[in-house]
Amino acid sequence: MGVPDTRTPSGVHPALAHAVERALLLERTRWAMHIHDGLTQSVTSAILELQTLRHRIAEEPEAAVAALGGIEDELRRDLSAIRELLFELEQGHVDSDPQFASFVDELVHRWKLPARVSVEGDLGAVSGAVLETAHAIVSEALANAAKHSGSPDVAVRVRAGERELRIEIEDRGQGISPAVDDDPHFGLRMMRTRAQRLGGSVEIGSTPGHGTRVVAVLPVGG
Repeated sequence: MGVPDTRTPSGVHPALAHAVERALLLERTRWAMHIHDGLTQSVTSAILELQTLRHRIAEEPEAAVAALGGIEDELRRDLSAIRELLFELEQGHVDSDPQFASFVDELVHRWKLPARVSVEGDLGAVSGAVLETAHAIVSEALANAAKHSGSPDVAVRVRAGERELRIEIEDRGQGISPAVDDDPHFGLRMMRTRAQRLGGSVEIGSTPGHGTRVVAVLPVGG
């Protein structure tokens, strides 16, 4: 008796087909996260600024025109980023590892949200995958603070130890209700998913009227 043929009609073994499908799903998810962390946040920032200008044009036309110039510059940078992203997609590689402090400074400038930044430890020992996830978590947390908290500023603390990278983002805004944390919000789910994929965690604590605190703990090696 011969060995039964378990291949699919296309001639591919089911186990191999499943592995390929899983790899494609992971790759699509990775690119979705990459786009959300950068371009989506930047475009959202530009939209919020345009909404604000709608009310300023009548009362402060000169200031509004100046602000429009700044938004145009930001959108041009986004366009350049889109072109780079398309090139990276074509090449099948993403290489992005800016220094953490300058990365946070760029986000703070984008959202016009003053921040106190503290970075301790040797980030050079942290793997690229962990740094990319850390960037994504900080980006999402700062975006949420800028859009929802009403906080006058935010504190970002990053500490790299021998075994783990600890990230804390804390604001003094209006906070969020406990139900918000359970809501299937894409950004919040993304933060947790990325951390858990590396064996880490993300905890979000908030008291209405007293701010929000995001704490991420990631393994250094990833």
